[in-house]
Amino acid sequence: MLENEDKILLFGPKSGKSLLRLYPELSNEPDFKELSQEDLNFAWYVGNPSSPIDQEWEDQVKLRTAAATCFKNNELKRREYSSGQIPEHVKRAIERMKTYSPDARMLAKKMVQDTFERYQKLLNVNVEKDFLVTKKIGKGDSAEEITEMDWTGRKSYVDSASKIIAELPLMIKQLEEGFGITQSKKGKEEQLGKRAIDRYHQQSKE
Repeated sequence: MLENEDKILLFGPKSGKSLLRLYPELSNEPDFKELSQEDLNFAWYVGNPSSPIDQEWEDQVKLRTAAATCFKNNELKRREYSSGQIPEHVKRAIERMKTYSPDARMLAKKMVQDTFERYQKLLNVNVEKDFLVTKKIGKGDSAEEITEMDWTGRKSYVDSASKIIAELPLMIKQLEEGFGITQSKKGKEEQLGKRAIDRYHQQSKE
């Protein structure tokens, strides 16, 4: 990714909102269903590849930074999670978060968008005129031109259109949900990461 590009966020948290409500796909994941909002956010910050917490940091730094971000009003939980005292179900959620691929989902999102646009072009046909074909009947000076409907082509179009229309509900759902992908302005994302690491350093002094 180029330095001046916006950062891709996969299942990015929003202040005060549950990830399970923001992204219905996550609510179907067994490893996430029983987690509190704070614990799921913690799993996202530690495990998700698009998190502002650098995946190259040492584990202790990642844990303390995530805990400082997610448990601002719970000192006991913040200290426990920072030291690695994390419940097994939260650890499983972290590992599940690690498996998601922002790049693959960004590509899938673009593929659906491109396919949707191609479908629009394919359906933009005048069925009364665009399937008319002109043929020459006869030979030489007596040949005549006639225009008739290409019924085979028209039927193929109708069959294709029916299949496209049947696929539209799922495609629209995918476009609306965007595979969990959002984009954050680079400067904003850098500031979020800076605040997170600042909280880690502050907690280290306590």
